[in-house]
Amino acid sequence: MTTTEGKRASYKKRYEDGDDGLRFQDLTYTGNFVGLEPVTDGIKGDKMLKARARSKVLEKVSRDDVLNPQFSIDELNDLNNYLAWNIWDVLVMRATEGVSGMIPRQEYEILAFMHEFYRWPEILRMTTDEVGAQGVLDIGASARREIGTKVNSVHDWCIGAVGFGMGRCGLLALEAIGPDDYVAESNEILKFMQRVLWGKRQDGFILNSQDRYRCRIHEQDFLDQLVGQIETLEPNSPKHQSFTQFNAATELLAFLHHYDNRLGLGDTGPYELPDGNLLILRDLFVNEEIYHWSDVSEDAGLPYSYTLAMIIDPEKMGLEEIRVNDISTTFTRPKNYIEAIIGGAVFSRRKWDTPMGEVNPIKIDDLAEHLGRVQQATLKLYTKTSKMCRRDLIWNGQYVYYIDMILPHLRKAGTYEKAVRDYDLWEIDQRVSNYYYDITKRGFAQETVPSKIFSGAGYLPFSDKANLRSSKGRWL
Repeated sequence: MTTTEGKRASYKKRYEDGDDGLRFQDLTYTGNFVGLEPVTDGIKGDKMLKARARSKVLEKVSRDDVLNPQFSIDELNDLNNYLAWNIWDVLVMRATEGVSGMIPRQEYEILAFMHEFYRWPEILRMTTDEVGAQGVLDIGASARREIGTKVNSVHDWCIGAVGFGMGRCGLLALEAIGPDDYVAESNEILKFMQRVLWGKRQDGFILNSQDRYRCRIHEQDFLDQLVGQIETLEPNSPKHQSFTQFNAATELLAFLHHYDNRLGLGDTGPYELPDGNLLILRDLFVNEEIYHWSDVSEDAGLPYSYTLAMIIDPEKMGLEEIRVNDISTTFTRPKNYIEAIIGGAVFSRRKWDTPMGEVNPIKIDDLAEHLGRVQQATLKLYTKTSKMCRRDLIWNGQYVYYIDMILPHLRKAGTYEKAVRDYDLWEIDQRVSNYYYDITKRGFAQETVPSKIFSGAGYLPFSDKANLRSSKGRWL
């Protein structure tokens, strides 16, 4: 890390209304805004999207707004435009994530996007019918007093950004649907996302990017219990090395366990502590029982998740900006905050529904045993993965996206079993099965997807003639 000793932290300026934040990269976003000033990343980009909105859906919204049963066409288009930019914004920061190189990620992603758009609406509607609109808010609120939960930013964001945004965009690019098709289904997906996120944040915003990249969701007395178990980490000490090594190894397994994507990781924060230091909470999911390959984690005796509480000294690193983005990942300027970690604690949650009173703290001096288990599971998972054929890898990855992105919400609502039994959740829609062959043609996965989905160019708006009741599903 480039030394910043003596350089004062200036990150708090980012939280002033007039501040536009730093630029974390040199790219700009055009999307559907042809002829207008290109949009930047970060805080300034969020401001630009809000200024171009035709509705108030990107501002702070009330509980009554969230309980409203549907969005207007203007609101749908504002969310469509914002999510398209937000997807670009988080993806350009993603270059540093670990990938194994064994898994055909582009192929499984596009199949999952389209599968989600076709199938999620009826499942999310069934879930809303079962628990009510307030019950969906309560699913989000549950995360305020939990660690080791997948009701987190990336899963909640994926409902709308991936299931609606990328799924609809992929089908438009494939010319399988038209711009005014599936309006009712789009509404169903986006309403579920809005309600979960509003219930979790309870400040009127739904996305971290709307709040200058802050994800401060936990209630203070709950945070105090965690902070009370923090151990001091001296720079370059064996304890510091043990903590950071465990973090790195467990991140690697969490990524591989979820087929090289961020569904295995969830950060919240930054929480400012009374002494001026910052707390980041990081959940790492290393034993998701619904996947057949999780046997390697079970055999190694791993819990469902580990949670790391990290104390960062902003003055030590001369912190200029910190973002906990909407895919639950922390980025800072300067980039490397590892040396500025001055305290830490580790917790394990045995199962996804283990009560908080039974979540176990782990002393940092005792991490070596857990590290060995993590490394054992990682090696076995690499071995297992290397023996799988390409088709199995693609469909496994597709299930990670399609199932896992809504799994925590269905579990909390008690509708997962019903979705499996009555809605064929684990079956593959015949249309998507057929697309398996189409995505290899004309470089669709490698060329069309990046040019349309990741650039933002393919997120076509609904027209003024679009009908809110327009549906192509079997569920209305």
